[in-house]
Parts: sequence; structure tokens; C-alpha cells
Amino acid sequence: MNKRIGIAASVLVGMLLVVLACKKIEQPEMAQLNQECECAKEVSADFVMEEMTTGNINFAQYTPTDTILEKKNVRFRALEDGATYTWYIGQEVLTTQQVTRYFGESLVNQSLPIVLVVKKSPNSICFPNDDGYDSIVKFLTVSDRSSFPEINPDYVLEGSYKVKEKNGNDSIIMNFDFVYVDSQEQSWNITNFDGNGTNCFGEISNFSINYRQLFVPRTTNCNHIQGSVHHRLDGITEIIFHTGYDIYNLPNYYTKTYHFLGRKL
Repeated sequence: MNKRIGIAASVLVGMLLVVLACKKIEQPEMAQLNQECECAKEVSADFVMEEMTTGNINFAQYTPTDTILEKKNVRFRALEDGATYTWYIGQEVLTTQQVTRYFGESLVNQSLPIVLVVKKSPNSICFPNDDGYDSIVKFLTVSDRSSFPEINPDYVLEGSYKVKEKNGNDSIIMNFDFVYVDSQEQSWNITNFDGNGTNCFGEISNFSINYRQLFVPRTTNCNHIQGSVHHRLDGITEIIFHTGYDIYNLPNYYTKTYHFLGRKL
């Protein structure tokens, strides 16, 4: 009996040692460190290029892009915070996280290298091989105004799109055509903007436009349609329209929102 008790006691002690050893490995500090590393990132020089609808930063709307219309401003914005930045844009060397530059007609049909170098103290615990230095080059193409639809029917935003509502099941066809209402005024015709066969012809004037995005101002007709058509960098076209303007429908004023995703045909 005593021998059996001794064996049982030895087994129990061994089990306790295993349990205690496991608990020692799973210290809170280690778990916290691992969690921080899951969210950590290496130092990166990645940045976005955003075409501006106007040179006035207080009223401009921005579109992430790789191509712009000539005679437009572009905002370059580094995504890494709290670093040292060196931009090489043409002959300029700039050192702020965000810079804005104008691209005139002399640069038409050129693809311009935009270089960013970033330096920052790295997270050596999570990334022991990160030296805190990164650089990247992206190319910005300046498009001739002849790509605008009154001359070129293949303009990137004009044409037919197969889209469906973000949470819907059925696809629809929507059309965008650039037109002249008269000899001076420019406008857009939109076919089937709500997926129910409703059209808006000759009402979308005073619009703002970037190479990849049309901003539709609120109209007095067409059920007060307002929104944007965005041909994104990933090839997906995103269309957001608000309709049914009602000044008493606070805080958004609109009674219906359509959110379509799809591709150009």
C-alpha cells in the first residue's frame, strides 16, 4: 500500500509541475507583448496620391488616383505617422508628411515618378530586422483634357456599368453620358440611377470632376439626386446617390440612399 501511495504521490507532483510550468509560460506580460505585435507594422513609405477638384483646400474634394486631368492640384500624403519624410517630386525635395503640388499642361501625357523616403525608429521587439528605413516610387500620369468626354467618348467615367446595391442580389445596368445642354452648359445624362428605370437627363450641371470621380451636386429635379460616381483604383466602380431631399429629415436631409458596386462594361 505504501508503495502505491508513493507512486501516486509522485505522479501528482509531476502533474503539478507540468501545470505550474505551463502557467509560467503563459505570463500576462508575454500575452500582452504578443498582442501588441499582432497590431504592429514595419516602417513603411507607402503614400496616397489624391486629385483635388479645386485648388481651394477648404472646398476641394479628393480622389485617390494614379491619373489626373491636366491643370489640377494633387495632394500627396504619407501614411506613416511620426516619421522623417523626404519627397522627390520633379526637381523639388520636400520634408513634410503631406504636400500639394500643381500639374500644368506642360506635363500632359507624362508619367511622373513620385518618390518618398521615410525614416523612423523601428519596433525592434516585433520586427528585429526592420532598420526603420523605407522608400517607394509611384507614377502619376497627367491626362490631356482631350480625354474629357466632349472630345473622347472613351473617357473613363462615361459609359455603361453593371452594378448592384451593396446588400442586394440583382444586378442592373446604369448609363452615364456627357452632353451639352446648349452651346455653353455641360451636363450629364444618367439612365436608371435608382435601379427602377428612373432617368435624369440634362440636370447634372455645375458638377465637380476628377479623372476617376464625378461629384453630382444636389439637383432641383430628378428627385433631388446628389452623390458621386467613383471609378476606383481596384477597378471597381462605386456609385452613391442620395434622393428625396427633405429639410425636415434631419440630420441627413435625404430620405433614400443607393449604394451600388460594379464594373464598367
